[in-house]
Amino acid sequence: MKLTITQEKRGEIERIQREFQKQLSPSEILRSTAQAINGVLSRSISRLKKQIKQEYNITQKYLSRSARVAPKAYSAHLYGGIEINESRIPLVAFRPKQAGSSISVNIHKGKPEIIHHSFIATMSSGHVGVFSRGRYVKKVGFVPGREKTTTGKTRITELYTASVFTMGINYSVANEVSTFMGAELMARVEGILKSKVNKIGIK
Repeated sequence: MKLTITQEKRGEIERIQREFQKQLSPSEILRSTAQAINGVLSRSISRLKKQIKQEYNITQKYLSRSARVAPKAYSAHLYGGIEINESRIPLVAFRPKQAGSSISVNIHKGKPEIIHHSFIATMSSGHVGVFSRGRYVKKVGFVPGREKTTTGKTRITELYTASVFTMGINYSVANEVSTFMGAELMARVEGILKSKVNKIGIK
């Protein structure tokens, strides 16, 4: 599964590159363009995280390693992308509160949910999570129950929810990131090329 936000800016980038072809070598222009693309992608990750936090009640800890620039652009291949983590996030990342034998949580801001027969606990490793009796079943999800483990104890499973990938394809999040990338890329390419020209004293 892959999230793709496409920004086709070849024509506009080539127009900017032509403005500098008498002042900079072709290799310098290509290197600078790749540098611009990678820089914009890196800042787009920050914008992605910011938008996710506006829509979802997630703690910063679980966003810290949520995405990376991959693949990176280089001179011979002026294309880059953002790879987003598809792993599900523990429910505890959304600031749950114990309410009797249930958990109250807001995953998506403004949409409170009650998870029945669940509890917050700290494991021996120090990890804090939300747990419930039962197990996850492929293509079904979490199924409550009192299944016994091999040691005869009732199976207790930590609860997980949406991945950063799922939150990233939320329309408002993806649209904001796409708009930012498109506007920022042109300015960044032109800015870096002007900087290169200024450094060698060409006006």
